[in-house]
Amino acid sequence: MKTSKPVTLKRHQIARAIGILGACLAAQAHAGVVDGVSQTVSAPGDATETWQVHNGGALTVDTGAATNAILVDTDSTVTLRGATVGSTVSTNPGVSLLNSSATINDSTISSTGGVGLALGGIGLTGTSPTATVTNSTITGFAIGAQVSLKGTLTLNNTTLSSGSGTVGGSFNAGVANFDSTVVMNGGSTTGKYGFWVTTGAGGSSSTTTLTGVNVVGTGGAGILIQPSPGQTANRTATLLIDGGTKISGSDGNLISGVGTITSAITIDNSPLTGNITGDGTAVMNLTLQNNTTLTGALTNLTSLAVNSGSKWVLTGNNSVPTVTMNAGTIDISGTAAGTGTFHTLTLGTLSGNGAFNMNTNIATHSGDLLAVTGNATGTYQLHITNTGAEPSVIAPLTVVTTGGGGAAFSLVGGKVDAGVYSYDLRQDGNNWVLNTDAQPGEPGGPDLTPGAETVIGISGVAPTVWYGEQAILRSRLGDVRLQDQSNSGVWVRTFGKQFHATPTAGVDYRQTQYGVMGGADAVVGQAWGGTWLAGALLGTSHSKLSFDGGSTGGVNSYTAGLYGTWLGATGYYFETVLRYNHFSNDANVIMSDGTGAHGSFGENSFGATFEFGRHMKFANDWFVEPYAHLALLRVGGDDFTLTNGMVSNTSHTGSVQARVGAAFGKTISLSGGGIIQPYVKLALAHEFITSNQVTVNGITFNNDLSGTRFEFGAGVAGQLRKNLQIYTEVESSVGRHINQPWGFQAGLRYTF
Repeated sequence: MKTSKPVTLKRHQIARAIGILGACLAAQAHAGVVDGVSQTVSAPGDATETWQVHNGGALTVDTGAATNAILVDTDSTVTLRGATVGSTVSTNPGVSLLNSSATINDSTISSTGGVGLALGGIGLTGTSPTATVTNSTITGFAIGAQVSLKGTLTLNNTTLSSGSGTVGGSFNAGVANFDSTVVMNGGSTTGKYGFWVTTGAGGSSSTTTLTGVNVVGTGGAGILIQPSPGQTANRTATLLIDGGTKISGSDGNLISGVGTITSAITIDNSPLTGNITGDGTAVMNLTLQNNTTLTGALTNLTSLAVNSGSKWVLTGNNSVPTVTMNAGTIDISGTAAGTGTFHTLTLGTLSGNGAFNMNTNIATHSGDLLAVTGNATGTYQLHITNTGAEPSVIAPLTVVTTGGGGAAFSLVGGKVDAGVYSYDLRQDGNNWVLNTDAQPGEPGGPDLTPGAETVIGISGVAPTVWYGEQAILRSRLGDVRLQDQSNSGVWVRTFGKQFHATPTAGVDYRQTQYGVMGGADAVVGQAWGGTWLAGALLGTSHSKLSFDGGSTGGVNSYTAGLYGTWLGATGYYFETVLRYNHFSNDANVIMSDGTGAHGSFGENSFGATFEFGRHMKFANDWFVEPYAHLALLRVGGDDFTLTNGMVSNTSHTGSVQARVGAAFGKTISLSGGGIIQPYVKLALAHEFITSNQVTVNGITFNNDLSGTRFEFGAGVAGQLRKNLQIYTEVESSVGRHINQPWGFQAGLRYTF
């Protein structure tokens, strides 16, 4: 038996020599030899029998068969199909391959004193060992499986683990790759280090690919990248992690790099949480690609590339000498987002294109910082979220510093929302700052944020909702005047309208309203030469508010009321309406950076209207109907908070509105006995209330809908049968703070 002298054997050779030395020891025990021929071990086999396969021999261990250690060398092969191989002799590997190959399926391999599966050896020449292992379990005393001599090991859905032993003084791993190629698809590997990526003598390199693997380090990092003991130069390792591989280490490290080794680490389409660390000697180049998310610290990294939709999420301050980006994101705020804790990312150089997520607190003049000490080139977007109180004084806040290079930075959405007001990004020499043009309240002051616009708009929208419904009640008089005034009846209306409102500087929204109302009335008596009708009504409407930038609001209105109408014999009429409304309001904000916020609140209102007019008939069935109208409304306010922390306080909203106008039309008799009245209408309306205050984050704004507007419309009222009237109308208006581009309504009344 050939042995090596202890004085010349290095520690790294110990691990790789286990296969030879152990197998040779086994030759002295109960052993089977396959020399240049083929042999099959059938069930049940012999768990005490070791096997040696030489000189192109082929050993097959069939389903249900058991053996002790198996040594395969000199271009031989071993096939395990549902077999059990358990080495119990000294430090023998379970299966050892030297210049040979193995195909292992649905089998169990173990060694109580050595490596479970060993590929390679020391001082040998010839072809490199290869093995393909599928749906199997491999356990070793110190290492589950090891590969050297530039071998190739493919592991498919296989479970590997190590026991309590060590090699080289302290090494213990589920898998060790010395200078070879390991491809692992699925399965798991567990040990002190789940995977040991290492190198041997002669300037060797290793390549490891992990796809959908669960890697667990029970006494250190999930993956250790370190040369074999005694190897000090020209060592390289390539590591690809993809397919949703999971890695965990007991020390919080996913990967640790130690010693004089250069590693190229690529993480592809895998979400990982943990740290990647180097000892300051190892050269570690990391690439994140294809939608990978890495959350953790990077320590003593040499370079980082963040590409193709991938993201690095910081957990604290960090520094990386060289960073390149290609459509990737670095989340500087990271796991501290929203906590008031800020991070600084220090880079030596920056190049490419990508995005940075950051948090700021403009009120305290603090925030995350990207600091590039050298040149920064390329184009980048900053996704900045501001937290904290409303700033009382606006001052520039630096978010990026560079040593030059001409990099261009811009804001996602073009602005940063800081409560009520928004800020933009401006270049200041080699640095970039958040700033705005003027202090709040000054001419040309800062722009309102989408949240503030939405809150101000929806807090003052109740009057337009209420008047949109009230117009329906005015119009129903067109039905009443067509009939015998002694009749009672029921009616229903459906309607739609759109308003364009600008209640205060910086607030501009479109309100689209649809609804239905109905009621019943009856003649209750005669007085002053006319007929009195009294009725009750119910109705509902929904209004959608649309703001610039995509924010929306919604108002569901529910109303109930009473009304009375006096119709005089000479055409005079008087009507009064008293209504209660409940408004259920909902705000959905799209902030400048594209994120959303939501809030809801309810309001109650009471309103009354009074109208006096006269229906005057002229020759050829023409008529004119002038009128004067007064409306009073009070809406009780409510406080609410958006999910982004914006607070709105409204005490109440009021409206006093007067209107004078007239309808001009003609009564046309139909051949069947019915009549129709086409008409046009004109009116001037004036809102007297100039101050409806809403406070947002402690800053007070005035919802001012005052001013005069011109209203015009056209419609048809018709009585098709004695007890059935129909009605339709279109309308529009223009004014100082409110325009109505379009409106329609239609309905019918049935009398009995």
